[in-house]
Amino acid sequence: MKTNFVLVSILMTILIGGTFGLFLIDDAFAQNLYVSSDDSEAYKKQKELEQKKADREAKSEEKQKELEQKKAELEINRQNLEAKQLKKLKEYEEKLKEIKEKSQKKIEKNITDEQEKFSQKSKLLEEKLIKKSAEIQKKLMTKSDKLDSRTKNILDKINNGTYMGEKTTTFTYVETYELVFDFVNASMINDKSQISTLTGKMNFTTYDKNKSNLKLEVDECQIAVDEITYNCGFGKARTVSSGESGAKDSLVIVAFLENDVLEEVHTTLKIFLNANIPINKIEQSQVSILGPQSKISDLWFLNGTATLSKIVLTSEKTTENNSTMLEDEISTGD
Repeated sequence: MKTNFVLVSILMTILIGGTFGLFLIDDAFAQNLYVSSDDSEAYKKQKELEQKKADREAKSEEKQKELEQKKAELEINRQNLEAKQLKKLKEYEEKLKEIKEKSQKKIEKNITDEQEKFSQKSKLLEEKLIKKSAEIQKKLMTKSDKLDSRTKNILDKINNGTYMGEKTTTFTYVETYELVFDFVNASMINDKSQISTLTGKMNFTTYDKNKSNLKLEVDECQIAVDEITYNCGFGKARTVSSGESGAKDSLVIVAFLENDVLEEVHTTLKIFLNANIPINKIEQSQVSILGPQSKISDLWFLNGTATLSKIVLTSEKTTENNSTMLEDEISTGD
């Protein structure tokens, strides 16, 4: 009985141990299967990740190549565009230069044409006025027996070449002056309530001069007073001093006029003008026409302003006779 119990116990132990061992073996196998399964999934995931990474890198490289290709194309397009723009800019500059040259030539031609027209008109007017002066002198010569003694004496001096006096200086240049009447009132001598305006201009050529004195010859003039036009037959002017300083800052002008309407009325124009500087220093300056010293015969007293300009001056070469001064042949009286 006791022996059987022992045998049963041993068998039970064996059975229990075997079962337990089998259980352990099954458990270990199951664990091994589980680990192998995990390794496979991780490997697959790793492979998938590596493939995705490879795909991304491939795509990135492809995009990089595309970008570089586009960049190269853009650079080529930029260069082509710059070349086209440079070409157009050169064409534009050439066209603009051509237009400017044509415009400049046209402007110069117009200026030249206008200057030529003006020069021709001025020349014709000057020739007309000089011719008019010569005609007046000739007319006076033919009627000298009908003129007063003073006018006859002047005509005789003009005829024999002594009217302007003897020159004290010889020079090889030409100076001309222009006197333009800007605003000159004319009041009738016999009726001061009768007021008019003197307009016009006078041209002179330097006849003689030295350091301080100046003598001018009237070339021509055309003036108008009270709608009556006058032309100069002849005349002259000389510088004088207006004050104690001795500066020759004034100019006395005497001219013989012919009425352009009646042509038979001859009058004397006398102008006394004053400047702020010596007359021979003037290039262009406003001067005062002083009254009652300035007048037209016994018809009009004159006063106002004018502009005196030296309009021509070429190279100067003079020889002075220091022993002789300019002759004051122009009387400052009536």
